[in-house]
Amino acid sequence: MGIYESGNIFGIRINNFNNILFEKIYNKIMSDEEKKKVYLFYTQLDNKYEIHFEYYSECSSTYGEEDIFLMWCPMSFNLFLEKFSV
Repeated sequence: MGIYESGNIFGIRINNFNNILFEKIYNKIMSDEEKKKVYLFYTQLDNKYEIHFEYYSECSSTYGEEDIFLMWCPMSFNLFLEKFSV
């Protein structure tokens, strides 16, 4: 029981502890070209040690009545590299 995400990426958010540095939400699954732009933004950041990632994904829940909804999910640095350094 719980919330399950599909793994499809509809958006990305990059932040540090205080500010959202980058945020973009799409109406469709992100293309490789869109992911490359996000990765390029990341590579140009000065301080990469305080960066956190979240992705916007389709989710389903065993708790509520809604079938599918979109939600921000935490993303590890390794998963970011795997999905965005295309």
